[in-house]
Amino acid sequence: MSHDSVFNLDEALARVDHDRETFDMMVELFLEHGPKDLAETKAALDVQNAVGVARSSHRLKGAVLQFCAPASLDACKALEETAKAGNLAQAEALYATLEREILRLLNALRLERDKGLAAL
Repeated sequence: MSHDSVFNLDEALARVDHDRETFDMMVELFLEHGPKDLAETKAALDVQNAVGVARSSHRLKGAVLQFCAPASLDACKALEETAKAGNLAQAEALYATLEREILRLLNALRLERDKGLAAL
């Protein structure tokens, strides 16, 4: 699977003035914090905490924006909006999509990071 189907590397690099070191640092931060934010989203959903679901999906959305990852971004937005509306019944299905897309993004970013490390 090409990362192009998950995130746009050229656009993401353009957002940091093509500074690969900054991009790599953003990747490392997301690889560390993305899974935690995803887990917080699930935990909030499990206890039917709409505010917590909205907050953690909003935090994920901010991180995902940096990587120009449309499917992940759409999933974050949908879950955040649904949680803000208090519709947690629909949020379960949206969380499944969010989890799948965030995991795809994490995997694509790991591959991109590893490719960069192999070039050193």
